[in-house]
Amino acid sequence: MRPPQTIRDVQRLNGKIAALSRFVSKSAEKCLPFFKILRDPKGFSWSDDCQAAFDKLKEYLASPPLISKPKDGEDLYLYLAATSSAVSAVLVREEDKVQRPVYYVSKALNDAEGRYPEVEKFAYALIISARKLRPYFQAHTIKVLTDKPLKQVLAKPETSGRLIKWSVELGEYDVKFEARPAIKSQVLADFIGDNTPTECMEENPSENEKRIWRLSMDGSSCLTGSGAGLVLTSPDWWTLEYALRFKFKATNNEAEWEALIAGLTIAKHLEVQRIEASSDSQLVVGLANGEYEAREDLMTKYLSHFQGMKSAFEVLRIVKVPRAENVRADQLSKIATAEELEKNKTVLVDYLDRPTISQAEVMDIDVDHEPNWMTPFINWLRDGILPEDPVEARKLVYRANRFQFRDGILYKRSFSFPWLRCLNPSEADYALREVHEGICGNHTGGRTLSHKLLRQGYYWPTMHQDAINLVRKCDKCQRNANISRRPYQPLTSITAPWLFAQWGMDFVGPLPMVTSQRKFLIVAVDYFTKWVEAEPLATITEKNTESFVWKSIICRFGVPRTIITDNGKQFDCQALRDFCREWRIEHRLASVAYPQSNGQAEVINREIISGLKKRLEDSKGRWTEELPVCYGHIEPLLGLQQENPHTVYASELRL
Repeated sequence: MRPPQTIRDVQRLNGKIAALSRFVSKSAEKCLPFFKILRDPKGFSWSDDCQAAFDKLKEYLASPPLISKPKDGEDLYLYLAATSSAVSAVLVREEDKVQRPVYYVSKALNDAEGRYPEVEKFAYALIISARKLRPYFQAHTIKVLTDKPLKQVLAKPETSGRLIKWSVELGEYDVKFEARPAIKSQVLADFIGDNTPTECMEENPSENEKRIWRLSMDGSSCLTGSGAGLVLTSPDWWTLEYALRFKFKATNNEAEWEALIAGLTIAKHLEVQRIEASSDSQLVVGLANGEYEAREDLMTKYLSHFQGMKSAFEVLRIVKVPRAENVRADQLSKIATAEELEKNKTVLVDYLDRPTISQAEVMDIDVDHEPNWMTPFINWLRDGILPEDPVEARKLVYRANRFQFRDGILYKRSFSFPWLRCLNPSEADYALREVHEGICGNHTGGRTLSHKLLRQGYYWPTMHQDAINLVRKCDKCQRNANISRRPYQPLTSITAPWLFAQWGMDFVGPLPMVTSQRKFLIVAVDYFTKWVEAEPLATITEKNTESFVWKSIICRFGVPRTIITDNGKQFDCQALRDFCREWRIEHRLASVAYPQSNGQAEVINREIISGLKKRLEDSKGRWTEELPVCYGHIEPLLGLQQENPHTVYASELRL
């Protein structure tokens, strides 16, 4: 086989390779230089890269691996690989403890696909394999052998809309995910060896970028303890995995800071000059890059300590990465907080006796030096000391029956919740602000905020009034508060005799356009439980309205008795009337002169828009991602569980 001399020869060569693609491992990546020539037919130039690729292709075709034929009912195994320019997969079967290839699949990525996160590239390789090898997927059980968290990503696809479509598409096949074991055949060894990353990860990286170190970190705080996980990668691609266990109590934000400081300390001892640290904590990354302002004293001290360490490095970058790309550091942090830590034999584990920042002992407040509302209860339950006033002493003994002092912590018994941990004023202020406007905060009202703190297991006597005062002082809540439009006379209420019997429907939009050109939101609310169903849409059509009623209302809650809408063309149409007549649903239209009679749906729309404004500020293009976050905290009146990650629900809303 001689090298191509013209563009026509390159086209013939690509045609021959396409015919042999099932026998060629990573054919798209091997032929990538030929594809680049075909993009510019007029400027044909046979470069050294093309000649090197041509020689490797001839060498590979000279000794092709033997393809095996699967048997009926046999389990097949699928190996996945992904690079910056292509994804590939190999389908194998096992015979006499030897794995033999059945089919090769490979696809070159375009510019948009090349920017997918790494875990999404592996998911894309799986979906490409399912499409090209559909007969094999339908006739056999496919076991995907990979070290990537594909099962978790496809089971909870909140981060990307395309993952939802891929998860549904794979639902018709019997696909199982297993950890990748040791390679058992030379064919698979060659396949995995071809996918090993090299030093040159970019086409023309600068020398400074080549010599930069990578630090992945994550902090964890749970009932069994607190800890951090670190993965330090050198420019030569050797890694150091490190798990750090804390011997003190720390919140999630404090654990993230400790992980960052510990990683930079290790890099400093290794005399690293250029380093890029990645974390999935938006608060830590925002504070380190100066995007956020530290409001709490503890966060200010951590930030000051971090600023003092920056001078030890020539280049120091802190970047935010999705949680799916920080899996290994997250696993190490979980190992550090595990109860059976001593059984670990493969990862370096160390202990941190005290917080990194000085004066950190203020976190463990001694009630004897700072009296507060808990002091009388602790003095009585721990030391048996009562107030001198007999009336106050009698009241204290009576009230103390609902409290318990255990392991240095005061707890209170409740009627419908487990034991509630009592907080002093400083801890209560931190908990209020974290739940209200922290990393998972959604700027709820005072009543809902206090109820959420109770559900999380915290208590102090003035928590309800403190929550109301905090909401009144919140700048974002006041600027985006609803304008009161209450009528001068009471309205006639619409009664709903039973659950999910009467629904109100309306549209919201147009909103900022997001993925799949979605810019509208259809909302339905039950008049009895105030349960809300919502779905983003690209267009407002009769078909979408009918599909929403079928999927989100009838299939989930049964056939309703009444649906109330306005007089929009999407609702007042023959198709929806026929649909309602077929299912014997009474379709009511609000008055043209007074559309506010469908007030329940209007209130829900206003609450959704208000919550998105508070959550997103200027980043309006992420409203579909933040939709479940803003309203996932509110529960319906009956405590029903919700399965759809894009469903919004609300309670305690008043017309």
